[in-house]
Formats: sequence, structure tokens, C-alpha cells
Amino acid sequence: MAYLNTRRKGDFAAQKDEVENYCKYRFQIAAIFHDHRAGATHPERREGFLAMLEYCAANDCPEIIIYDLADLAKDMDTGLAALKTLNEDYTIYCVNNDFFGSRDDPALRREAIGNFIRYMGRYREGTGKAAAPAPRKAKKEGGQAIGRPRALSEGQIEALITVRRAGTSIGKICRMFDVSRSTVSKILADRPELKGEWKGARQEPPEEV
Repeated sequence: MAYLNTRRKGDFAAQKDEVENYCKYRFQIAAIFHDHRAGATHPERREGFLAMLEYCAANDCPEIIIYDLADLAKDMDTGLAALKTLNEDYTIYCVNNDFFGSRDDPALRREAIGNFIRYMGRYREGTGKAAAPAPRKAKKEGGQAIGRPRALSEGQIEALITVRRAGTSIGKICRMFDVSRSTVSKILADRPELKGEWKGARQEPPEEV
């Protein structure tokens, strides 16, 4: 069983090919369920996600393949909650940026995912108690916020570094933690091995002659 949540036109075909290559000789894909541009919608309110759960329950499917953990939901807390729910009944595999290990032992893999969820829950709980609500930033003309990007707590920084070490792209990290690229760059400044290359860097427009 596979589930894809795509953001751009053409992502489905590319991710479907990667899923099929990932599952070759290991898993038999019974069906692929798909939601498009639903990252901001809670998984339990997505048609494709709900259809996948219904199919899994009706056909006793033990494994679910997703393309990338960061694509499960735009909001990190929502994504972790969805992962926790899935991990209770299924073994979850990620085609891209899979850092859980124990791919050949479903029981150990579910235990590893459970440990990750508990770890993230502890630091999120501590952050919620320690951090005061951030005031709304005034906006200047053009709609851009005035002031520095939102700072991260020590626990969030540790989690950011953990997912970066696992191979998560910087762009996805920005979306997961709701921070700018410059904030991530500052956090990784003392860790050049994690900085990598900026993917999708903006091109400067050509100078007018």
C-alpha cells in the first residue's frame, strides 16, 4: 500500500516511479492513493488518505509506503500525530529521507518510529511550556513581515539538526519548522558538512542593457 501527497504538477508520476523502484523485490503494491496540494489539510480530512485507511483495514495490509515523512503534512505537529496513528497499526516505510532503520524487521522499525515520536513529543511539550506566544509582527507595504525570522528553541534546533543529518533537504526543513533559509543557514554555520547545496536557488534576473 502506498500513499502520496504531492505539491506540484508532475510530482505524482515521478514519485510513483520512485515508489515502484523502492518496492521492487521487497513489497507488492496493492494500490496507490494520492492527494494533491493537501499539505495544509489534516490527513484525516483528505479523501485519498481516508480511502487508503479504509482499504488497509478491509484488506489487512500490514505496510504503508509514503514518499517522504516531511510530505505527510505541512505542519510538523500534524505530521507527527498522523505518523503516530499509522504506526499503531502499520509498519511505515519512507522512500525518501528514511532515517528510522530496521527495514528488514517490522517490529524493530515500529519501535524506532515510536521512539522518535516520543522524543519529538517531549521536546515539543517542553517548548510549549517554556516559550511565550510570539507577538504578531507588523507588516510593511507589500505584505512582508518586519523584523527577524522567528527564533527556534534549543529543542527545536536539536530536532532540526537531527532531521538534516538524516538527509532532509533544507527547503523541507524550512517548511517543517516554519523558518527562513537564512535562519537554517545560521544554525548550520558551525556544521559545514550539513549545509550542502541550496536546491532550487533563485536565479538573479539578467541585467537590462
